[in-house]
Amino acid sequence: MKITLIADIHGNLPALEAVLRHARAQNATEMILNMGDLTGYGPFPDGVVQWSQRPRVTSIIGNYDKKVLSKKHRQNNWEKITPADKRKMFAWTYQALTKPSRKALKSLPEQRTLTLRGLRILMTHGSPASINEHLLPDTPQERLAELAGMADADVVLCGHSHQPFTRQARGVTFINPGTVGRQDDGDPRASYATLEITAKGIMIQHHRVPYDIMRTVRGLRLAGLPDTLTHVIRYGRSYNDVRERIEQNQIVPGPDPNGTVALLTDFGIQDHFIGVMKGVITKISPQARLIDISHQIAPQNIEAGARMLGEAVPYFAPGTVQVAVVDPGVGTQRRAIAALIGKQYFVAPDNGLLTPLIENARAAGEVVRIVNLTRPEYWLPEPSASFHGRDIFSPVGAHLANGLPLECLGEAIDDPILINLSKPKRTESGWRAEVVLVDHFGNLSTNLPAEALPADWEDVTVRVGGKAIQGLTRAFADAEPGTLIATVDSTGSLAISVVNGNAAERLKVGMGASVEVVIKK
Repeated sequence: MKITLIADIHGNLPALEAVLRHARAQNATEMILNMGDLTGYGPFPDGVVQWSQRPRVTSIIGNYDKKVLSKKHRQNNWEKITPADKRKMFAWTYQALTKPSRKALKSLPEQRTLTLRGLRILMTHGSPASINEHLLPDTPQERLAELAGMADADVVLCGHSHQPFTRQARGVTFINPGTVGRQDDGDPRASYATLEITAKGIMIQHHRVPYDIMRTVRGLRLAGLPDTLTHVIRYGRSYNDVRERIEQNQIVPGPDPNGTVALLTDFGIQDHFIGVMKGVITKISPQARLIDISHQIAPQNIEAGARMLGEAVPYFAPGTVQVAVVDPGVGTQRRAIAALIGKQYFVAPDNGLLTPLIENARAAGEVVRIVNLTRPEYWLPEPSASFHGRDIFSPVGAHLANGLPLECLGEAIDDPILINLSKPKRTESGWRAEVVLVDHFGNLSTNLPAEALPADWEDVTVRVGGKAIQGLTRAFADAEPGTLIATVDSTGSLAISVVNGNAAERLKVGMGASVEVVIKK
């Protein structure tokens, strides 16, 4: 018999739903034991209470639930509760509960005793002695022994402290599954535990589960609850901790993730690599929308990846998460990083792939915040030395899409690797440029911006691959099929093309090829 143990949902229905999905995958849905505090802090208290009435769910009341329902507290508008943000939360929660939900919540006992397969289980919110007592991983063993003596049970289940643990005292096993809906250890993922009862004894496993944090945040905002409570949810910190961090300017929210994850790699499309990355992302963030920028970057060509990423990013909405992997240094000591650049998030190897984005943002005075990815709990277990796209970058991108703040992923850095991108050089007769991208059609895009060209394009001669092109053509249809032309492409750069043909094949040149631009004086 394998059962699910949960506590302290605190009105966070998205977190609860993620826990239940995870528990089903563990085959632990025969019974769900809920140790109270169904309400408070989260925006969906009524939905949680309604869920608690389902078959197979056994619940008790928590101290926050009692405060929400307390007639005495309601009569004085929860004035004895400080600060004001919490008073608003309690008042709103009571109003958000329907009458049947209030009645159902009020009917829950403070403790329950069950016998399952001969195992005596005591459900408490705080402890066997008090609904308000906090049992912690470091509670003195002497205190646990006292509580074991008064429990008359083999297993004591508790919540309230929000800290998961399994401990034993005087032959009694104490289990706290942690909190489903309101973490305070800096990890906003939901917590729960499974208890398996076998002929040989019991087995306990503790779990942390990612969920759609932003759905909860949006619910809080729609309810008109204070922003401080959204930070509590996103940062996985207690209310007091969040207030202190806000006062010390340690919480600097970025744009809300919009649920889109864009991918750029040099992996190609023949193998399974991209599909696996997408599988990792949607397993952690099922609601994510995935977009492919390109997976045909020339292998290990960081500059080509950097340029293509730089050209694509302006067309994505604020809050997009960009996962970019061109990583010849995979498995070495090179850093893995995540960043907020302007209004979008990025996950990439620290090898210069983000160079144009960082340089342009800094030049424009936009936000550039970067962290070294040092929190392996947000990676896949045991990352390989050759596929960090799957094991590190994809899971981190998914957690960002869920709403995990950048700062939760690692330590801030301000020295990212920047590469020297090739730039056109002035000559006596004009410019010496370079082919920096070759697209699917064989068009040759250079590093010379259109602003460097004269207003009269007839005064320009372009020499490349032993051919000379007189003047620039504005549109492909302005020249006959098969004609070699110079033009300004969609990126705003000089490009060489063949109308309805392939310039790279015609000229037998590729990336890095020299392009001479002569301007008539």
